[in-house]
Formats: sequence, structure tokens, C-alpha cells
Amino acid sequence: MTNTYSPFKTSYPSTRGPLGKIFRPVVDFRTYLWTAHMLLMFPLGVAYFVFFAVSLSVGISLVWTLIGPVILLATLFISRWIGDLEAFTSGYINETAIRRPPSRLEGVSNFRSQVKVRLVDPTTWTGIVYLAAQFPIGIAAFVGVVVMYSVVGAATFAPLIMSLTDEPIVIFSATFSTATDALIFTPIGILGFIIASHVVLTFSSLHGWWARLMLGSRSTRVSRELAPVPGGDGPGGVSTSVDPGTIATVQGAESPTTAAPGPIGPLNPAPAANLTLVPGVPGSTEDRPGFAPNTAPIQELTAREQEVFMLMAHGDTNADIAEELFISEGTVKTHVKRVLSKLEMRDRTQVVVFAYEQRLVVPNSESGSDTAMPRSASGA
Repeated sequence: MTNTYSPFKTSYPSTRGPLGKIFRPVVDFRTYLWTAHMLLMFPLGVAYFVFFAVSLSVGISLVWTLIGPVILLATLFISRWIGDLEAFTSGYINETAIRRPPSRLEGVSNFRSQVKVRLVDPTTWTGIVYLAAQFPIGIAAFVGVVVMYSVVGAATFAPLIMSLTDEPIVIFSATFSTATDALIFTPIGILGFIIASHVVLTFSSLHGWWARLMLGSRSTRVSRELAPVPGGDGPGGVSTSVDPGTIATVQGAESPTTAAPGPIGPLNPAPAANLTLVPGVPGSTEDRPGFAPNTAPIQELTAREQEVFMLMAHGDTNADIAEELFISEGTVKTHVKRVLSKLEMRDRTQVVVFAYEQRLVVPNSESGSDTAMPRSASGA
């Protein structure tokens, strides 16, 4: 399921009419929150620039000693943490949470493995590019906000300024010596204030898109909660246990008669010899009476490979699977190769075809497509 993101969705929601979209930003507190964020980009950009300039120059100059690599590794991990903070800040400001790749990965416990994962993670390097670009972006944002609101404020309050000074103002060869004469600037200033509010919203929306592009996960999976299962023992009625012998879990409803054809989640990590379909899967037997899936090939897969197989059958990318199972993409690639080898299949297309033919994946009857159910709420 592809996550389509519109950078202007928060700034200009579809629920507002034309007048609301024009005038609401002027009185919306979020406009001034975004303005403060734009002003804060300048000192933060300077801090990031100094941090990278000092750490990289010292680390590279001492790379042949023990201190140099330590400094470079520290820079790598600190930039990751700063990226997490920037993703949280930008997501909070734009009211669209930016999903980051999981920090804790299965099988990655020692420091050497952590370093390897960070080196091959694309978001590590895109995050560094983002932090480095904050310096020129912060300068431009700070100067733009200060100049824009200074001019707009001076025009709006021109009569008040004229009443406090005896000096006439000359603009385009026109002399204004009284507060009454300066009233002509007030409507111009108000119009400029409206335009400035939209400039702030546009900049913040584009910056939020840029932050999502550089800091966000490469996974296209949409973050969703688990469907509540009646009698579930997890939070919100979500079942955290699956009966042995089930090959998949189905996004359930109140009863089998009212259950909509839902997506099938990852395989249960039970012994592969007992694989059977969940009873009552909508559409699994109605149109093919007496059908029994051939699960013999899947019995050769390990529990983890079964999970990877089911996510592949749902069309998930390696990045999707890595986040779903909290493992690195390199580990996912290894599992994918083993799945294809054990099942004697050439590519993912054959995996999808096999899963559909054996009713291991049931399409949604309403939308005509299937979607994978997340393993857990924290995995989203």
C-alpha cells in the first residue's frame, strides 16, 4: 500500500473553503509556530555546520591514528540522533509524523554490527545531507522572515510610526508628513501580511516534504494499528497470541458472517509441518469447494523465512519488510534469496502467483487489492 504524501495537506486542508484558505492562516497559531521554526533554523543550521566542519576536519586529519576513526564514528552516530530530533520536530510542526527506520535491529547487538548497519543505511547519508543543507536554508529562512515581516509591519503601522516622529517620510518622490497621510499604507500592509502568512505556510510545507524525503524511512508502508480481535489479550483487544498450526492471521471482525475479506498477515512462527489455513477466511472455499492449499514447499522454510515469504506475497519491498520485522535490509535480501532458492522460484512475481493460487493471500473484495497487516503497532 503506497503512502502518498501531499506537502500542502496540513497547510491547506480540503475541509476549508476558498475564503478560509485565504484568510485562516493569518489568525492560525500554527502559522506563527512555523514562523518561529523558520527563525530557529538559522542558529541550528550554524550549529550543525560548525559541528560537521570541526568533527570531520579533525577526524579526517587524524584518520591514521586511533583518535580519527573514533571521532568519525561519533560524528556518524550523533548525526543519526540529531536526524531523529529533526524528524520529530519537523513532523510535529507539520502535523505529519516522519517515520524513521528502526534503531534497534534483530541480530544487531554488538557495536561492530551497529556501525555496519549505519554505514549501509541510506537514511544515514541522506540525513547528513539534510543537516548540512540546514545552514544555507536556515540563513535564507531567517533573512526572509525578518525582512518580510519588517516591511509588512512598517507598512501596517505606518500611521502609528508617523505619530511618534516629526520627520516626514519620502517614498517614490511622495512625501508623507502626517499620520493621516500614512493611512494609505495600512491596507497595503494588511494585504502584505496575508501574503506573508501564505509564504510561511508554503515554505514550511516544502521544508516538511524535504525533511520527509531526506530523513524519512524508504518504506512505503502506511502506519496502521492492528485490527481488534474479539477476546484479544493485547492492548485494545488485539490478540498477541496465535493458535499453533495457523499459517496466517486475518484482520478479523465481530463474527464470521459480518467479516469483510481482510488481508492476511505474516505467517505464524509455528513448526512448518502443521501449516493450515485459518478457518473461515472469506473467499477461500466458496468459489473452490474442497480446495486444499499445497503447503509442502513452505514447510522447507524457517519461521523467519515464512514471514518474509508472506510479506513478499503481499508485494512488500525490502525496505518494507525490514521495518516490519525490525531487521536490516541486508538480512532481508539474504532471506529473500533463501526463500526463492528453497521454493525454486525465479523472482517475487512467482511468489505472489503461488500465494494467490494457494489462497495464502486473499484479495480485498471491495478495493480489489490486498494489503498486509502490520506485525505490531510498534513496528509501524
